[in-house]
Amino acid sequence: MASANEAGAALTALTHYLEGLPRRPESDRQLWRDARGQVQGQFYNCSLTSAFEPLITLSSRDVVAHEGTLRTYAGDGVGLSAWKLFAMAADDASLVSLDRLSRLVHAINYFAADGDRKLVLNVHNRLLAAVADDHGAAFRRALQSLGLPLDRFVIQVPASANDDLPLLLHVVGNYRRNGFAVSLQASDPAEAGALMAHALPDWLKLDMRRNWTDRQLAGLQASADSAGVTLIGRRLENAENAERLQAAGIVLGQGSFTGSAVSARQLHAVSGEAGSQEFKGGMSRSGSGGVPWR
Repeated sequence: MASANEAGAALTALTHYLEGLPRRPESDRQLWRDARGQVQGQFYNCSLTSAFEPLITLSSRDVVAHEGTLRTYAGDGVGLSAWKLFAMAADDASLVSLDRLSRLVHAINYFAADGDRKLVLNVHNRLLAAVADDHGAAFRRALQSLGLPLDRFVIQVPASANDDLPLLLHVVGNYRRNGFAVSLQASDPAEAGALMAHALPDWLKLDMRRNWTDRQLAGLQASADSAGVTLIGRRLENAENAERLQAAGIVLGQGSFTGSAVSARQLHAVSGEAGSQEFKGGMSRSGSGGVPWR
C-alpha cells in the first residue's frame, strides 16, 4: 500500500496535469476538460470520453473493479460506436495513437474522480500486431508520469488474440513485465482450459452468452483455484446464470445484470447503491497538458 507521502505526490502530479489542460477543444491538442471537469479526447472530428462498467461480487454486489468503455460524440451530437471510431484509424500509427489515447482518457477520468477499485482497460486487436515489441511500455511511462499506481490497472487482451497463441503469450509477457495484471477472455471450456494452462492470466472472463454446463463451470473453477487464476462471468444477463456461477464457486460477474456503465461523476453513488441492492431478475509530449507518452 502506498504511503501518505506517495499518495499525496500522485495526487499532486495528476492535479497539475489536469490544471494544464485547456477547457475547450483546441486543434493542436488531443485532450481537454469539459465544463464538468471530465477529460475528453479528440480524434478526427469526434470527441471521446469515459464510462465505467462495474464488475461485482455476485453474492454481495460489492463493486471490485470497473471496466473503461468509450463514449463518443461529434459536433452535431451524433457520435460513432467504438468499433466505427477505430475503423477510421486506417494505418497502424493512427490505430496505436487512438488506442493509447482511449486508455489514457479512462485512466485520468477514473483517478481524477477518486475511483478506488481496479480499472480494466481494453487494447484493440490491431494494436497487438501494430506494436512490434514491449507492449505496455509507453502506457506504463504515461501512468508513472501522472503518478498513477500500476497495480490498480488490469489490461484486457481481446478474445481474437486467442487464435494466435505465440503472439498472445508474447503480449501477455510484455504487459506483465511492464507491471500490469492481465485479463483474457474465453468462449468455451476448451479455450478456457488452454488459456489457463499456457498463459496463466490473472483474470479469465467466461462469456455467459454461450452454453456452459454446471459441470464445466465447476471444473474450470477447480482448475483456476490450482492455477491461481480468478474466473469472472462476463456478459451476464440474468439471475439464473448468476446463481449458476455462484454454485460453481465463481464469485465475480459483469454485464447488464450486474449494472450499467456510468460516468466518472457517478462512480461513488453507483458503487454505494450496488453494495446495498439484492439481486433482481501521433502523440505530443507531456507538459502543459500534452499527452504523456514519452
